[in-house]
Amino acid sequence: MPPESDTVTEPVTAEAEDGRGRSILLAVGVCVVALSGVLGFFIGSNGAEAVPRSALFGGLLVIPTTPLAMTTYAVALSTLVLLVLFGLVELVSRREDDR
Repeated sequence: MPPESDTVTEPVTAEAEDGRGRSILLAVGVCVVALSGVLGFFIGSNGAEAVPRSALFGGLLVIPTTPLAMTTYAVALSTLVLLVLFGLVELVSRREDDR
C-alpha cells in the first residue's frame, strides 16, 4: 500500500470551481425546465377531456387545459422559480465572498 504522500493533487483555483458550479446549475436548470415541459404536455393531453379550463392562483388566471397551454405554463413557472432560486444563491454567494 503506497503512502498517502505519493499521491499528487493539483490545487483547484476559485475560477475553475465557479465555472464548474455554474455549468452544473445551468444543466440542472435546463433538465428541470425540460421535464416540466414534458409533464405539462402529458397533463394537458390527459386532462383536457376531464377539465377543459384550469383556474390557477385562486381563479386569478384561467387557462385552457390543452397540451400547448399546459406546456407553456409549466415551462414559464419552472423557469421563474429557478431564476428566483438561482438569483438568491448568487446573492448569498456574493455576500459570503464579501466577508
